[in-house]
Amino acid sequence: MITSTFNSYFSHIDNVDGWLDKTTAIISNGLMRHQSAIGLTGPVCEIGVHHGKYFIALACGLCPNEKGIAIDLFENQDENADRSGLGDRGMFERNVARFLYPPSITVISGNSTKLSADSISRHGAVRFFSVDGGHTEAVTLNDLGLAERSIATGGIVALDDILHRGWTGVISGYVRYRQEGGKLRAFALVPNKLLLTDEASAASYRNFMRTEFACFADRQGMEFIGDTIDLYVAPSPRPGWLSRKKMKLRRTIGQWSRPRDAVGFRWA
Repeated sequence: MITSTFNSYFSHIDNVDGWLDKTTAIISNGLMRHQSAIGLTGPVCEIGVHHGKYFIALACGLCPNEKGIAIDLFENQDENADRSGLGDRGMFERNVARFLYPPSITVISGNSTKLSADSISRHGAVRFFSVDGGHTEAVTLNDLGLAERSIATGGIVALDDILHRGWTGVISGYVRYRQEGGKLRAFALVPNKLLLTDEASAASYRNFMRTEFACFADRQGMEFIGDTIDLYVAPSPRPGWLSRKKMKLRRTIGQWSRPRDAVGFRWA
């Protein structure tokens, strides 16, 4: 069952090396479950899996017979110009073996700038695509184009580190992607990731998230490079927050047996 698989992984997520806010893990899994509920099927794909922290969170949402596609330089770190990640294939495969069904996972060891969309979409149009490879302008531009050509209608693309002050190449690459006619449209900003989809699907996802993830909502209707996005943040321990949001948050993460792990708080 999808939720039990994610529940098992979530309880051990801190043991997997990498960079992922737990709120983003919860939201991404919820979006995957929503896709399944509306009949959207297909593989998940990530460029830049490192040790698998986010990839596994996404792959936990796969239905039977769906694939996970992991792309990383791995041992070819001489091609990692900006040193934005240090993927270890052995560690990645051990983590996959621990939390997923390895035969459902396809690993592509190589440079995303040398891949064609056909090498990804031959497994089916991707329903959730994480772009977290090279953080230069050129690589970001390339990977967004690759995602756009591989994604299913109604699929989601998550762009990592979009506003990270240490990786300004990401927002530069995104701006170039838009300037050069990129069709994906942003609909939400979650901790450390910008979520995009096709123009026809953006409003539907925005409405779903406003209901399903109200406990993480911060601001709505924000301007972002020609699009309108909503902002979702990790819960804050500021006075009064927990009493106001507690029940909504419990409903959102009700499938976990220890809800305090999901947000890092000890419940009263």
